[in-house]
Amino acid sequence: MKIRVLTLCTAFLLFTSALYGQNAQSAHLQYSDPIGNIATDLGRISVLVEALNKRLKEFVDKFEKVGGMTLSEKQQKLVMGLEILVRAEQRLATLQKFQIDLVEKQGTSRSRLAQIERDAMPQSIDRSVAFEGTTKTEEIRESKRNALQAERQSLQTLLAQINSNLADANDSVREAQYLVQRLRRTFLPQIERELAEQ
Repeated sequence: MKIRVLTLCTAFLLFTSALYGQNAQSAHLQYSDPIGNIATDLGRISVLVEALNKRLKEFVDKFEKVGGMTLSEKQQKLVMGLEILVRAEQRLATLQKFQIDLVEKQGTSRSRLAQIERDAMPQSIDRSVAFEGTTKTEEIRESKRNALQAERQSLQTLLAQINSNLADANDSVREAQYLVQRLRRTFLPQIERELAEQ
């Protein structure tokens, strides 16, 4: 009885290890040829792109023929105008986000510059050096003063650049807002009239 159980367990282990070896070998073969894998992936991607192009063409064909009628020239102009309006609004939103980021950077730089001004005062430098425990206190003070001065100059240059960029961004936002308002006044009433006529 014990011999049968032992034989059965041994056979089971051999069978399991053979299966594991085959799976490991097939997985190894799958990844051993990366060029083949890339070619297979590219083939699948090209099939998907072709299917996407076909669907896009079908969509465009359906869009051009709304209810069996093609869009009139006026309607095509309105669609184009609406597309221009959407892009102008997206540009305005991007410029406004850039403007907000610049204002935040300007505030951060100004507060850091104010902190450096406070740290560069002689009393602050003396306080920071007081607990150094060295005989070269004057050298440490001078080193600290020079480091703060260098950081101050760097921040002043950065702040000047931020201010310049912010002025340009303000002008760009103003122009983009004007364009969006003009496009809205032009195309939205026309679209509403076109919808009312149908």
